[in-house]
Amino acid sequence: MTSTQLRPAPAAAYPVRIEHEARYSDLDPSRRIGRDALVRWFEDARVAVERDAFGADLVTRMRSEVRLLLASVRVEVLAPLRVTGRYRIAVGVTRIGTSSFSYAYGVFAGDECVATGESTSVHVVRGESAPLPDEIRAALSALRMPGPEPVRPERSPALLVRENYPFRLDVRTRFGDLDTNRHVNNVALAGWYLDGLAELHLDVLGYPTGGPLDGLSPSSLRVDYLAQVHYPGIHQLRVGVLELDETSVRYACGLFDGPRCIGLAEALGAHHAPGEDGDPVELARGFEPFRMRGL
Repeated sequence: MTSTQLRPAPAAAYPVRIEHEARYSDLDPSRRIGRDALVRWFEDARVAVERDAFGADLVTRMRSEVRLLLASVRVEVLAPLRVTGRYRIAVGVTRIGTSSFSYAYGVFAGDECVATGESTSVHVVRGESAPLPDEIRAALSALRMPGPEPVRPERSPALLVRENYPFRLDVRTRFGDLDTNRHVNNVALAGWYLDGLAELHLDVLGYPTGGPLDGLSPSSLRVDYLAQVHYPGIHQLRVGVLELDETSVRYACGLFDGPRCIGLAEALGAHHAPGEDGDPVELARGFEPFRMRGL
């Protein structure tokens, strides 16, 4: 299991660089910037880039006629991010397809790249993907950056089957999860998957007071949004272990509306971490009963 991006691009390779100040609310229990906070940073950067690139008239039309829905987002943490200091979020377009396009992101502390990511958005008309309007295509072309296009990972049909995931967590949609499109926001959904992993860690650890160990937080997270998630609703979030090696564990997560899969996520993290007394806690054996079925 290796990083998906071994050599992050320098900040100068990205067409747009946005100054961003970390907030206290971005911190997770480890006192570092949370993975869901980075997904929000990417969303803030994406909105700012499109507001400037598309122009006021097109942005106004996007509220009623033109809809760009997020299809996937990935975040990878390369170094600890703390609340002190300022960061730069670098953004560039890496792919422009018929009805979709992709961004690459880099988060920089000074000259150091501390996180990377990518996302894909789809142009939707009346609930179906549709060719990108020429004006959007032209605006995106001005934001192109060099580098390889993102590769869509192969997806096993077994990941769409609810019963193949051993661990289950029920999630109730909250009104506060909704965004201006009247469906659950992508950042909230990313948080659901992280909550599912934390619940699995609690189960393996025996439900200690204060939650799971900080070192078990995933270093990378990819979310695929297969369908809109609406309010009200109660959904099943399922988690299974895909791979275990000497140091790492790779998880698969599925979000289900009844038997229908409406979202997928994959995460990578360590299966050992320092305990409260400083001694290492090894959880690989505890994860064995939660291996995915049907693969």
